[in-house]
Amino acid sequence: MTQQVSKAALNGAQTPANDTVHTLPTGRDKRAIGPENRPFPAWHYAMLNDHARNGAIAAAIADLDLAGKTVVEIGAGSGIIAILFARAGAARIVACEMNPAMAEVARETIARAGMADRIELLACSSTEAIEKGLLPEAPDVIFTETVDCGVIGEGFHAIARDIRRLAGEKTIVLPHEIRQYGLPVCAPAIWGLNHVDQVFGVDMAPLNAWATRTYFPVRAAWHGFETAASPQRVRTYDYLQERPARPVIFESRINGIVHGLLSWFELQMGRHVITNAIGEHSHWHQAFHPFPEPLKVHEGQKIALRIADDGRVELL
Repeated sequence: MTQQVSKAALNGAQTPANDTVHTLPTGRDKRAIGPENRPFPAWHYAMLNDHARNGAIAAAIADLDLAGKTVVEIGAGSGIIAILFARAGAARIVACEMNPAMAEVARETIARAGMADRIELLACSSTEAIEKGLLPEAPDVIFTETVDCGVIGEGFHAIARDIRRLAGEKTIVLPHEIRQYGLPVCAPAIWGLNHVDQVFGVDMAPLNAWATRTYFPVRAAWHGFETAASPQRVRTYDYLQERPARPVIFESRINGIVHGLLSWFELQMGRHVITNAIGEHSHWHQAFHPFPEPLKVHEGQKIALRIADDGRVELL
């Protein structure tokens, strides 16, 4: 759900023009605005129609004993998850949504569902809500689905700090773990989405100063690539405890060029898993983390790297 501006945009990743954020018109005017003036990103539609994601979240909520319980949601988006918690029996849900337009949508959706008496919608970030004393301490459940294709691009680290400030000893956090997997790839077509050399004999290197250094979204299946090593878990994220980046060693099985790391995640929602793995029908793309420069490798060569806190690949 929304916590930052766009799941597609991260440190220079290209954002479609219709994902530009504008001030929300008031009154009836908002009903007549076109998509070019949409005050929230278009991926909300795809996300809400992602049946695998929705089903896993609904099942995880249904597994909980929520009678009389208090829930905090960070990144409420359109309000649907808060409604699911209310339907499952939660007595009180306090949800934060920092995009003003989405907060208004959520309020209207919650009212239409007849849940306004149990769901309190705060039009601010979780950090602001904590600083103002608006969120209950040690709630029974904290829920957030604020991950982009590379996990951290919707403010993971700030949200994790907020959750650690709120959570009590018995607080259940969903997801309780996020596992990020990756594999090095020979992928000139994907590399070309973020880099250019010459066009008609003209050196285009100045443009590369603006290339994304961390990661950007890509539908891996749409591009030809060669797997350079077996996939491995490259990082684990936890909202309740810091898990620093650790080195990962891949063994090349090709003689050729490696352009970067292709990654995907698994969100552990209780006993249910949501993933954007290659080949899965997910609204999320995969993430491509470009190497600083293409790396020439030979079969059997060790490729040591780690994923930094900003999603950048550090070759070791």
